[in-house]
Amino acid sequence: MVSRTDVNGDTAALKKRKREQKDDAVLALKRLRSKPHAKQQSNGNVEVASSLGEHGADSSEAPAQNTNGEDVGLPDVSLPEAARGAETEPSASWKVSKPMGGRMLDIDPIFSLDERHLIITYNTSIQVYSAENSLLVRRIALPVTGSDTGNDLMSTHIVASSLSKTSPEYVWVACSDGRIWHINWKTGAGTDTPFIIEVKKVLGMTVEAVEMGGATQDVLLVLKKLTKASGQIMAFDAKALSQGEGQLIHTYDESPQLLQFAAGGRLIVAAAKETLHIGLLKSNKKLNSIGDLEFQFHSFGVPDPITCFDIRSETQTHKKRTEIKSVDLTIGCARGAIYLYDDVLSKLPGGGSRSGKTSLFQPRKYHWHRRAVHCVKWSEDGNYLISGGYETVLVLWQLDTGKIDFLPHLSAAIENIVVSPRGSSYALHLDDNSTMIMSTAEMKPTMYVSGIQSLVLGEQPSKESVVQRVWKPVDEISRPLVTASNPRNPSQMFLCVGNGQQATLGGGVPSTPLLQIFDISSFQSVAKHAIARTNPTDANVTSQGVPIIEPMVTKLSFSPDGKWLASVDEWQPPERDVDAFLTGSKTVGEVSQERRETYLKFWEVGEDDSSLQLVSRINEAHHTSQPEIIFDLASDPTSSRFATIGNDGMVRFWTSKLRRRDGLASTGPEGQQLRAWSCSRTVALPARGQQVDLVETPAKESRSGALTFSEDGSILFAAFGASSEGVVVAIDAETGALRDVVSGMFKGKIRGIKALSSCLIMLSEELTVYDVVSDELQYSFGLKETSEAAKRLTQLAVNYQSRTFALVAPIPNPTQERMRKGAKSELAIFSVDDAEPQLVQTFPLLITSVMPAPESSGFVAVDSKAQIWSVTEGADQAPILQPLADIGIDGDADAKAEADPLDLAGEDGGASDEEMDDADQDVEMEDDYDIHAAVVAPQRLAEIFNAAPAFAMPPIEDLFYQVAKLFSTKPVNA
Repeated sequence: MVSRTDVNGDTAALKKRKREQKDDAVLALKRLRSKPHAKQQSNGNVEVASSLGEHGADSSEAPAQNTNGEDVGLPDVSLPEAARGAETEPSASWKVSKPMGGRMLDIDPIFSLDERHLIITYNTSIQVYSAENSLLVRRIALPVTGSDTGNDLMSTHIVASSLSKTSPEYVWVACSDGRIWHINWKTGAGTDTPFIIEVKKVLGMTVEAVEMGGATQDVLLVLKKLTKASGQIMAFDAKALSQGEGQLIHTYDESPQLLQFAAGGRLIVAAAKETLHIGLLKSNKKLNSIGDLEFQFHSFGVPDPITCFDIRSETQTHKKRTEIKSVDLTIGCARGAIYLYDDVLSKLPGGGSRSGKTSLFQPRKYHWHRRAVHCVKWSEDGNYLISGGYETVLVLWQLDTGKIDFLPHLSAAIENIVVSPRGSSYALHLDDNSTMIMSTAEMKPTMYVSGIQSLVLGEQPSKESVVQRVWKPVDEISRPLVTASNPRNPSQMFLCVGNGQQATLGGGVPSTPLLQIFDISSFQSVAKHAIARTNPTDANVTSQGVPIIEPMVTKLSFSPDGKWLASVDEWQPPERDVDAFLTGSKTVGEVSQERRETYLKFWEVGEDDSSLQLVSRINEAHHTSQPEIIFDLASDPTSSRFATIGNDGMVRFWTSKLRRRDGLASTGPEGQQLRAWSCSRTVALPARGQQVDLVETPAKESRSGALTFSEDGSILFAAFGASSEGVVVAIDAETGALRDVVSGMFKGKIRGIKALSSCLIMLSEELTVYDVVSDELQYSFGLKETSEAAKRLTQLAVNYQSRTFALVAPIPNPTQERMRKGAKSELAIFSVDDAEPQLVQTFPLLITSVMPAPESSGFVAVDSKAQIWSVTEGADQAPILQPLADIGIDGDADAKAEADPLDLAGEDGGASDEEMDDADQDVEMEDDYDIHAAVVAPQRLAEIFNAAPAFAMPPIEDLFYQVAKLFSTKPVNA
């Protein structure tokens, strides 16, 4: 497969071959450039060369270099002149789908009035789910970034959503740039023509039904930002929204945060840092327009910064005039306290000034949360408070008795709590991008929706950042999202995630100890497993108040049959904790690295593809005088075998064998044979053609490494070394012999290596495609110099079905080099035979992971907002997920069928005899052939079998007919 060159032989032959290689590379590139091909481009890609080439967008003829650094002529990967500065038609061969999923925002979910649907606000859409079966009914995409230009692309985001009080089939959605949508969530109408109000920035919005001019209509209160520490409350009705001018309600000189409108438009409560503002309608006279909305505001201070609050108000109608009877407030604060203010109206001064503060309030204090209270709500009957926060515990406070009940061990911190209109259930939004509905009687989940749970940097600051902490949160995405697909079930995506956003961001170092199994076909999270050490207990902070850092999973790989999964996780103590171990001249960083823990683990995947069992754990799989990191992990495509490469300069092969005890094969509880994994072969890697003892001579310059098997599994290619001495080694996978060693094949640190057909694709500071059979350089070009975080996020993926590979490179925000808000990414798809990209696509977000699409010729990408993009060829283009509304089986279809089940009425309102005969035949055909599985709720079966004790149960025949009735369909009357 490769030319056999003796590693320790005469170097003259090697030099001669290198000269021939350079000449062949020049001829090969000339042949490739002369081939007829059509470069394909998707919409709006005007910055392609900014990250894919050092030559830039205006230097398409800048030379590339071969492996020895000589100019060989760079293939033109920049846009043609006609495409610069203007949009082009989408590629006919490759297509990029619209993003699916996304991040659930820190906004209260919305129940429909009948509690059959739950509306969840995402970063770019409104999604309607069925509360009965957790299925997506409708996805309403919003052009959130449509009005953005320049570097402020990511500054625009959805800030609030609220159900219309007068038309429950509509929902109001406010965007930070002043756009407000009035959307019919049952049909999706209303996204094309938003209302636009002139504001610098919208911070919040709330809606209340107000009787004006003899009719009840929605009035919106919009909290707008004036300066960094001041804001205004504006009121809008439908007429004012159409004109873009509202009524000024209140201005305050403190940083505005939260806003609520209640009691039929007679009460406003706003929070700003440690001050609460309460506004009461001045007059009880009939309102004719929003100009009559005049409020008298009172303000008072609270002990801690406010993070959330809730209102419970009662009104009464007297002589056709509605008055507020009582108002109770509950406030959650940044240091964990909850304050309850009873009957606020009776304690307000009668003639309080607009900006005056009162200190007459003596609230009741409840304190259980250790950190900020993320949400607090009244129960429907007013007897309980429900709160949640970082502790992943739902807390129920019984106000009369002071008793506290807990629902612990939720999957992540609680961000939002919503009580259903009837009070029969709670909707909980967790910060691991999931939402569930729980029954209030049994505290059991009845509905669960989860998206991709990867690290996301939100537009709005966390409630934990209201007060200063002793630790700094993660403020950039510096590592790619580790993903893999199961060959046995390609629709399942395995992702390494953390215990929610708060746990992942805490401590300054991102942690990903969990493995999420996400089904792309159903777009639902299947399961989540801890494959590294986690800290789910209460004692997860140090004595100094710093969160304990959890390990990070760095590598994942499946065996070709999907029965085995290998993972690598790393952990090292933070530098702030190793001061006590400093000795001699060692630095803090060196001591931290000496105490690094690296584990190689092998998992057996269950038959259901969602269960994992740890079979073997290898401590320090690669080590010298100290534990060494594992650079890469590769799976043999033809057998259940893995290979690893570490900083010790060794390649190790790992195979399984029967586990034995006392000479006998060990078996499991069900009689299955147990296996154990161990190192079957170790191969030392040479450097610059000469084998060196890396154990005795540690390199001063940091090294890098990558692995890949050939498609037939016969050769293992290893790229290893420092920037100045990197080599690519071909290892016989059966004997471990070195078949070939080639130096100078990559520049800088190697980031990835893949084998496709007879070619090696190497990603470093250059992209190099090298044919190992003909010993010929196909093409090579350099990448733009970027930061270390951007280099780590540059990724390579190969699709063996389409014989193409994808390169993803980040484009940092021009104002900063770090991978924070505003960063974009570029994706280019190449063939090994052609230096011209088949597709170049600029994404408005940072791509954190790219992998080949399951059972397709394209690729799947995950961005920094937990959205999935599908990049496929035209013939394979298909939606990742179809909502029920798109396939015509949403909940509204049932009501239509009940209204007119046969739909046989003609123009005159009747049906002919022939039509009735056809209807009879259709009914008979349905009874005979349209057989489908019936869905029966477990509660219906429980009602039958738990109706009475065993000795008082009805005859078995009656039970049989009751159960059969549940599974049978109702007869259709002709």
